[in-house]
Amino acid sequence: MSRDGAVPGSASLQLVAGTVLLRPQEQVADAMLDGWRNQQLARNLAFSTIEGRLNAVRTFSRHADAHPWEWTSKMVDDRLGDLRAVRHLKTVDSAQLR
Repeated sequence: MSRDGAVPGSASLQLVAGTVLLRPQEQVADAMLDGWRNQQLARNLAFSTIEGRLNAVRTFSRHADAHPWEWTSKMVDDRLGDLRAVRHLKTVDSAQLR
């Protein structure tokens, strides 16, 4: 944690103070994912692991047509149900979410 109380990877460190966002929800979601990516890099995770996770989140966001803070457990259940019904998956990993 820095002296001002900001946690590494937090949105306040990803977004420039005082700027006006043209597409605030999309830009905040992108900044959240960038921060999450940086946190995973700091944990020394493999690039392929990080990219797979990011792709899974982006794919789910498109499927749900909602930003992460709008997601509900029903949306996740619906998506996993679709994957099981359409692709006949018994278990789902991030590569199969695409």
